Amino acid sequence: MVTQGNDRVKALIKLLQTESDAYGPVLKRELAAAIKADPARVQSAIMEEFKTAAPLPVVHTLEEICWEDLAAALARFAAKINPDLEEGLTLLSKFTSPAAGRKEVTVPLDEMARELRPALLNAKNHAEIAGILSHYFFRVRGFQTLPSNLDVKDISFARFLRKKRGSSLCAACLYIAVGQRYGLDVNLVDLAGRVLVHLRGLSRRESLFIDPLDNGKLLSEENCRNYIRARQIEWNDEFFSPLSSRLIVRRFIANMIYVLNKLRDERRLKYLREYLEIIKN
Repeated sequence: MVTQGNDRVKALIKLLQTESDAYGPVLKRELAAAIKADPARVQSAIMEEFKTAAPLPVVHTLEEICWEDLAAALARFAAKINPDLEEGLTLLSKFTSPAAGRKEVTVPLDEMARELRPALLNAKNHAEIAGILSHYFFRVRGFQTLPSNLDVKDISFARFLRKKRGSSLCAACLYIAVGQRYGLDVNLVDLAGRVLVHLRGLSRRESLFIDPLDNGKLLSEENCRNYIRARQIEWNDEFFSPLSSRLIVRRFIANMIYVLNKLRDERRLKYLREYLEIIKN
């Protein structure tokens, strides 16, 4: 059955290469339906058909089908009252890897949460919890944050979990995703452009900040205020306001736009700008 399914997808792809523009939209709709039904099968069919690399027109057609579908998925995400961050990060991962699904995000996160369980349950306070998380992510698991994004793929959360290297924003979301599995009060704050993880105790008197760009270095509230003073910026209490899942997704998209702007990649920028408007509105 898998072979038959692959044969149908390969036939659609061949027709896309040879048929006239008049039939192109029809074939594109058929291929879009196949991708929506089983993206992994489409990817498998492409690998079987082309062995090394698919022709650029085929790649572009497949990407655009996925990107159009992604716009609709992001609209559904943005319409929710309290959208789930992991869902949003999974959706954005599809921009660079269309076959990425929820399991590419939840499975590694669940595995890390299980491994951390004994240490976290025995932690005495939130400073110890923060230290355990940072040690595990950066020392045990070997995650690396890149000081600057040289490739838009470095901003994909699913790829970050797989490759263990990517943007500091990906690393920051790792703390949220694992911490929330233990009911921790953990969120992100924007300290004048510097994204930090904010971990707060049950009494709310214990408040710590974690810098994902500096291998999980722990910071106090006073450290944060000193940082703002050193930059000669006027303090604003909004610096410690938690970023919502929508704002985090917006920041991911904005970072991707920043990378592709430098490359002047208008084809991909067109879709990302549309996504940004969807999330904003």
